[in-house]
Amino acid sequence: MKRILKLFLCLGLSALVMAGLGAAALIHSLPADGIHVSIDGESWMLPSLQAGQWLVITACLLVAALVVAIVVPFTLMVGLGVPLLLAALAVGIAVAVALIAAGLLLSPVLLVAGLLWLVWRVLERKPKAPQASAEATIRA
Repeated sequence: MKRILKLFLCLGLSALVMAGLGAAALIHSLPADGIHVSIDGESWMLPSLQAGQWLVITACLLVAALVVAIVVPFTLMVGLGVPLLLAALAVGIAVAVALIAAGLLLSPVLLVAGLLWLVWRVLERKPKAPQASAEATIRA
């Protein structure tokens, strides 16, 4: 099981590294002289970015990636793990209550069975035959 978890961890980390490298390649492949954006027929022309602005954009993207890398697994854990844990706890409590009820209902039967077993053990014992002493065995 540990080997499979390590494999999934390595695959996840390699996918994260590849996504980061892909994002960096996309960011650095943008034209440096200005970006033309058109949304619903409206156009904007973004000015060319300086080195400090590229640094801020890269830092913001890294922070956003780290937040997604932390928040998404935590949300999945809380969103899926807690309900599954509560369901397992409810089933466990139901099984424990059923076993306690069965034990209470069957206690007279178990008491009679235990007494019969003890009586059978007492009646089954046979007296042991006397053993010969060591001197008699050596002389013979």
